Amino acid sequence: MLVLLPLVAADGFSSLVDDARLKVVLSYPVEARLGDCFTLVLQVTFLGDVDVERMWLKVSYTSEAGTTTLLNDNLVSTPTFYSTGINIIKTYSLCIPNVQRRDPLVTATFFANYTRETTYQPLTHTWHIAAVRQRTYQDLLNDLNRAQEQINQLRTTIQILETEINTLRTRLEEALNTAAMLTARLNSSREEIKRLEQRIQTMSEEYRQLNDRYVSTVGELKALQASYEMLSRENEALSTSYQQLLHDYRNLTKEYSMLQATFNQLHELYEGLVTRHESAKQQIGYLQSQLDENRRELGDLRLRYSLLSDENLLHRNIAYAEAFIILAVVVAAVSYGLSRRRIWRSPPALPPPPPPNT
Repeated sequence: MLVLLPLVAADGFSSLVDDARLKVVLSYPVEARLGDCFTLVLQVTFLGDVDVERMWLKVSYTSEAGTTTLLNDNLVSTPTFYSTGINIIKTYSLCIPNVQRRDPLVTATFFANYTRETTYQPLTHTWHIAAVRQRTYQDLLNDLNRAQEQINQLRTTIQILETEINTLRTRLEEALNTAAMLTARLNSSREEIKRLEQRIQTMSEEYRQLNDRYVSTVGELKALQASYEMLSRENEALSTSYQQLLHDYRNLTKEYSMLQATFNQLHELYEGLVTRHESAKQQIGYLQSQLDENRRELGDLRLRYSLLSDENLLHRNIAYAEAFIILAVVVAAVSYGLSRRRIWRSPPALPPPPPPNT
């Protein structure tokens, strides 16, 4: 009786039991990748005492191009007795050719010829152990997991982008509002720029006028500086002249003081002369009366002279007396005239000196 128990998983195995005497378990991958290697494990367990004439395992790679043998292992090549419980375990590493084929497949064939009911009876079983693909189920599963991760990342990214989109929409609305405000401000700024340009033109004209005035003022300033320098020199000369005049004034003041003292002395002398003048006037009056008397006497003398013409000596004496009287009268008159001129020609006071230039 043959019992077959297959089990497919990521790493599958298949088990068969023949007539409760022989159990064969084959572990293998359910799929293989082109150019990769995989592990195959064979375990034969003897459930009863048997004689084995021959036992082998063959693994083949089959495609539309034909069949290629990957493994051919003679487990038992000569009759051998195996008691109950003995195990034969074999582990194989097999590699798939790296050649692109259509629908390739890996198969394993187990053959055993052993005694059942005192006679040898063969047992043959073939497993389709692995489908060969460029990409295995695990690869696809990994790709699926990566794709799922990418999908999750993309979903997260989409959520982030949606949030950013909402934020950007809000910012766009704000930017549109800001743009409208900026447009209004731009128009206002343009008007302000025009106004400022007009103001700049006006200020440029004012600047030109001010520059002309500045140039004229600079010329006037230079002329004033030249005048100032000339006036400074004149001031220095005037200061020198003032010092000289002040020195002369002081000298004149001293002379004036001396002249004032002399004038005082002369005034005292004048007072004395006035007194003497009054006395002289009295004396002149007296002399005038004497002169009149002398004239009368002269007349008498002339009369007498005429009577006494022969007396020459007498005539000379009379002439001398007349000349003396006339000289006395002239001297008195001259003294009176000089005294009158001194009274009317008294010296004036000197003016004060001018103040110095500051």
